[in-house]
Amino acid sequence: MSENKQIFAVLKRNEEICRKFFEIETAVLTILDFEALFARLVSLIRSKFDVPYVWISIIRGGDLAAMLDNLDASGELRGQLVLVDNEAVLSLLEGRESPILENRSLQLFSPLLPDPAPMGIRSVAVAPLTLDGKLVGCLNQADTRADRFSPEMDTTLLSQLAIKVSLCLSNVTAHERLARLASRDSLTGLLNRRVMEEKLHEEFLRAQRYGDVLSLAFIDMDDFKKVNDSLGHDAGDAMLVYFSQRLQKMARKIDACARFAGDEFVVILPNTDRQQASAFMERVQRFFALSPVPSIERYVSFSYGVSSTEDGSVTSPAMLLKRADERLFERKATKAAQDLPERQASGL
Repeated sequence: MSENKQIFAVLKRNEEICRKFFEIETAVLTILDFEALFARLVSLIRSKFDVPYVWISIIRGGDLAAMLDNLDASGELRGQLVLVDNEAVLSLLEGRESPILENRSLQLFSPLLPDPAPMGIRSVAVAPLTLDGKLVGCLNQADTRADRFSPEMDTTLLSQLAIKVSLCLSNVTAHERLARLASRDSLTGLLNRRVMEEKLHEEFLRAQRYGDVLSLAFIDMDDFKKVNDSLGHDAGDAMLVYFSQRLQKMARKIDACARFAGDEFVVILPNTDRQQASAFMERVQRFFALSPVPSIERYVSFSYGVSSTEDGSVTSPAMLLKRADERLFERKATKAAQDLPERQASGL
């Protein structure tokens, strides 16, 4: 009789675990953005299974990591999402389909830990996550109890959870790719002109509503046509991509970088006055003056104009853009005048 009771207890326990996994699955399968997915998933696993530490590690350098670049992992996702080196995950999970449970050699898992690292960990569970059949990261759980994730435990349910999370990643990735096609420039990955104009309108209204200052930088590359003519369009594309990537890296998360047209770019700078915006653009120019495009060893030279809502004549988003364009044109004209004697001396 006692044996039957034990079997019944095990069945009831497994049934309860399956129910919790199903609740997690139904709660996250319909989520279509990464930030909500990670935050909700981690919260559910922690609460339903009373696991003190849950986080997701994603391999750097892949398409998925690139999509996660703009997520603020220092905010709500701090400790929940970690970008890790490819070697760290591959050394543990390459060729594996089932999760790893460990309560002895925990130092092996240190490359996967968030910052700051969880305290007092005595056992871990690491389940591989895949996207389009390729390993992209892992779902991690850890406990201060050594017996929580013991190597001899059955990992079937953890494997099923990892599969469901991988399906969620696939759904969100597909949705994000479609959204990106609609909102991003196909070559540079920056916002396209339509979305930039929508963003500018939103930021202008917000600045008016809260009495904040808004600035905008209009950028145009110098002699870009010469690069295309002398080195070819592939070289020109490489320059545009390099410039866009570095500009995006140097901008803040609240800024919006867009490809306006051809070799023209716009940076929307919320909570930034004209002096601060000009200082930012000077830093950008200094960087490119010292950092040639790696693939073609040519330097990016550009002119820019800055406008701000501090200017009383700026009464609309279109006017803010126009003022920056006018100042860009003035800088271009000044540069041309300064270069004229040199061109004449060289017979150009």
